[in-house]
Amino acid sequence: MTAKERILAALHGRPVDCLPFCPFLAYVWESYSREIRDRGQLAFLQDVGADPLWRGAPCPVRFDCPGVETRKEEQGPDLSIETLTPVGTLRMVYRRSDAGNTGFLIEHPLKTPEDFKVQTWIEEHTRLVDNREAVEQHLAGNGREGLSFGILQPRSKTAFQHMVEHAVGTEELVYALVDFPDVVEELHAVMMENDLKAARMAAESPYDYFTTWEDSSTQNYSPAQYEKYIAPEIKAYCEVVGGHGKHYIQHACGHVKALVPVMEQGGVLAVESLSPPPTGNISLEETRAIVGDRMGIIGGIEPTQLLSLPDDKLDDYVVQVIEDGAGGPFVAANADSCPPGVTPERFRRIADLVHSRAVK
Repeated sequence: MTAKERILAALHGRPVDCLPFCPFLAYVWESYSREIRDRGQLAFLQDVGADPLWRGAPCPVRFDCPGVETRKEEQGPDLSIETLTPVGTLRMVYRRSDAGNTGFLIEHPLKTPEDFKVQTWIEEHTRLVDNREAVEQHLAGNGREGLSFGILQPRSKTAFQHMVEHAVGTEELVYALVDFPDVVEELHAVMMENDLKAARMAAESPYDYFTTWEDSSTQNYSPAQYEKYIAPEIKAYCEVVGGHGKHYIQHACGHVKALVPVMEQGGVLAVESLSPPPTGNISLEETRAIVGDRMGIIGGIEPTQLLSLPDDKLDDYVVQVIEDGAGGPFVAANADSCPPGVTPERFRRIADLVHSRAVK
């Protein structure tokens, strides 16, 4: 089998020549030498014997809002971004963490009811723009090998998850839903409408499989909030792409024990980046018991274990992961981002082990 054939068969629970191993290279990639990075991720994955799975391939659609201006200013580790509109200005601030090789918000843009109304105006005046050229470039480049999961809509998260992570913040959103719920609900409805318009447009692109960086986790919201605000949008994604004979995969890299049954009921083909504790809160064995062979699992190799276990212990651990994932569609992978310090040799060791195991 080719890598693409192997991943597709595993995703749908069909016979495979061997189990696929699809590393997720986020964060670790930047820590590798210039020589490795210059050769590219496809060459790296082929060198270590892995099966290329391109999570988050370019979205076929872009959002554009005429009349909106963005102004940026850097001060030390902080980057402030002002969004200027005819009805008001929004301000957000990111702080750079060199140690973590990432950035994080220290000031969200939506703080007052007036801010929510400004964002509602932006959403109401947003246009959808074709981005097929980026898709074609990907499919002619790295995407020519393995399987690509295209980003389904430009926000790359459901409307509520975007509010939690990028626009409002967890605690502040809870207060806003109590203090001025009608304003929040109005914005949420317009955001979700734009997301679904984009999803319908994206579904006509060359991708057969889609995802978003949903980051599902009850560390960020309650199961009740998930069922009220997020699950309906995810279900609508599944219906939109399903109408084109295509599939939606849910990126869920946190605590999802309470959410897995809802995902399965909503039509999600597979949960991607599923992690056991301590990163997540549900084991593969527990997940398989809930979903049976009705939903696929991608992941299972917990990031801290991947980094810290000695080789012999890692071998035992990966074998256990494979056994726990059996009984339904399964693709072995490190669960979400890979910590810097994981060597190419370690990926090669896991690929050899996974590919040598008999498929149950």
